[in-house]
Amino acid sequence: MVPNHRLWWQKPALHPEGDEARRVTFLELFTDLIFVVVIARLAHHLTLHPDLAGARDFALLFVPVWWVWIGLTVYSERFETYDLSFRVFTLLHLLAVSGMAASAEYGLGKTATAFALSYVAARVLITFMWWRAGRHNPHLRPVTDVFTLGFSLSIVLWVASIFVPPGVGLVLRALGLLADLLTPALTLGAQRRLFPAAIRKLPERFGLFVIIVLGESLVGVVNGLADLKALNLGVALRFVLAMLLGFGLWWVYFDFIGRREPQPRTRRLFAWSYLHLPLVLGITVVGAMTTHAVTLDDAPGVRWLLALGFAVFYLAVAALEFTVRDDGLLGIRAVTALRVGTAGAALLLAALPLGLDGLVAALVGLHVLHAAVGVRAWYRSDQVGRTDVH
Repeated sequence: MVPNHRLWWQKPALHPEGDEARRVTFLELFTDLIFVVVIARLAHHLTLHPDLAGARDFALLFVPVWWVWIGLTVYSERFETYDLSFRVFTLLHLLAVSGMAASAEYGLGKTATAFALSYVAARVLITFMWWRAGRHNPHLRPVTDVFTLGFSLSIVLWVASIFVPPGVGLVLRALGLLADLLTPALTLGAQRRLFPAAIRKLPERFGLFVIIVLGESLVGVVNGLADLKALNLGVALRFVLAMLLGFGLWWVYFDFIGRREPQPRTRRLFAWSYLHLPLVLGITVVGAMTTHAVTLDDAPGVRWLLALGFAVFYLAVAALEFTVRDDGLLGIRAVTALRVGTAGAALLLAALPLGLDGLVAALVGLHVLHAAVGVRAWYRSDQVGRTDVH
């Protein structure tokens, strides 16, 4: 007989206001590994199909993966328990996401049913967890009941999509995703009243997810180099440029966004969370195209997808600046104009008669411009030399 079972199977309780910031747990880091796999498979498929249809399929499959990740992340921020029950639910999520990973590359084709069922399994789990949280915290039901109903509607649509023709099924899945994405927006007023403003691990968790998708740019560079039969000065130059392209994405995000906490106001925090979707989409697209940048395989669509991913990244960064705490280093209007201008410049460069290596070099140059602006502002500020900020 296990003494005091409540110690190993605890009721979910809302983390209180003022709860101290906590580090990401080893369990969360382990869970993220399966998302490394599924994103790698999606990026690989996009690398092999660098065209409009490939980009469409990639986006339609990436969003469910991101939604499963953010679902467990946000729940953990509010109700994480340090007991056996949370480990059991996390393991079940791992199994569901593993199914998504195995079926991701052809998740709209021959493995569409397996992908849909895996997504449904993951969403059933998180929906049950929110329902359970409301059952044990009745005052939170204005939020948890809406989550349960909205997410259940999405689950029904995804299950129904399996039994209808593919075209209709795709529409049902899109509607299900829309229900998933919109449901939290219906509870913003209740969340403002009922949930604390404290931000415990979200910035670190989102930063780690960005690192996961940034890893795809490194994979793309290495794969491109490995695919070449001969090495020469031109290959070495393209390799360096492709690495700089990925490094620049890291630099801009973590210097301007990742190191700053989101504003605790509910609507700003909501926007901050959702704006990471186009950001990581853009990063992953750039990473997938870096293979072609190294091999100089200027297939139709590569230039435009590379520029589009780059532009989406900078537009997302521009929007995210309005959701993070002001550090007083740069004026928001000037820096927004710079970000938006960079996005436009990237699309313009794709239309110019530049070679693929010339396009990559030009995009790296745009990165350097942003890095220089940030470095100049940093060294002119009073934060230079401090060890608590970086």
